[in-house]
Amino acid sequence: MIFEQIKIGGDRNFAYLIGDDSTREGAVVDPGYNQDVVFDRIDALKLKILYTINTHSHHDHVGGNTVMKERLGAQLVAHRSVGEGAADILVDDGSSLALGDIRITFLHTPGHSGDSICILAGQKVITGDTLFVGKIGGANGHAAAELQYRSLHDKLMTLADDIEVYPGHDVGVTPSSTIGQERRTNPFITQPTLQDFIYLKEHWAEYKAKHGIK
Repeated sequence: MIFEQIKIGGDRNFAYLIGDDSTREGAVVDPGYNQDVVFDRIDALKLKILYTINTHSHHDHVGGNTVMKERLGAQLVAHRSVGEGAADILVDDGSSLALGDIRITFLHTPGHSGDSICILAGQKVITGDTLFVGKIGGANGHAAAELQYRSLHDKLMTLADDIEVYPGHDVGVTPSSTIGQERRTNPFITQPTLQDFIYLKEHWAEYKAKHGIK
């Protein structure tokens, strides 16, 4: 499997390329605003991009959708909650798409946003703004925080320890991690209850200062 993590600027955003070695069929995840570097890698890898996939619909992740469509004809893929007409392919929790022999599976992980999805491809999961390395994305209010808590524990933390984690932003200690590492060390994941999780979210600035987290 071809897999690349690409720094594209913005708020330290990552875009991703997933491709099949034999057919060269590929997908772009979260192209953001700096498409030139993405196109350079597509050309270098000789990929035929079938899909542009958004982990969620925030502007810094969807900024390159139109260019991808115009230049590559890639079909836009997003969670069904974005609504009819907002994407070419609307996916649900557990939906999948094929890239040659690669099967991409989608996990609906609401919390940071209602349409947040994570993308499982082989031993790798692209987590968007649901899970960062040692951190998590924001959530607006207690109801969203509870959804995020359930998404983290009921979806992502059910994956095997050796699944590699690739977030939507380079805001963690390292650019990537594993489910096992996050299960053991991410302070949000190690909170014993939902109430403790929400408390940490509300006091994150204090926690970071106390523990020397940037």
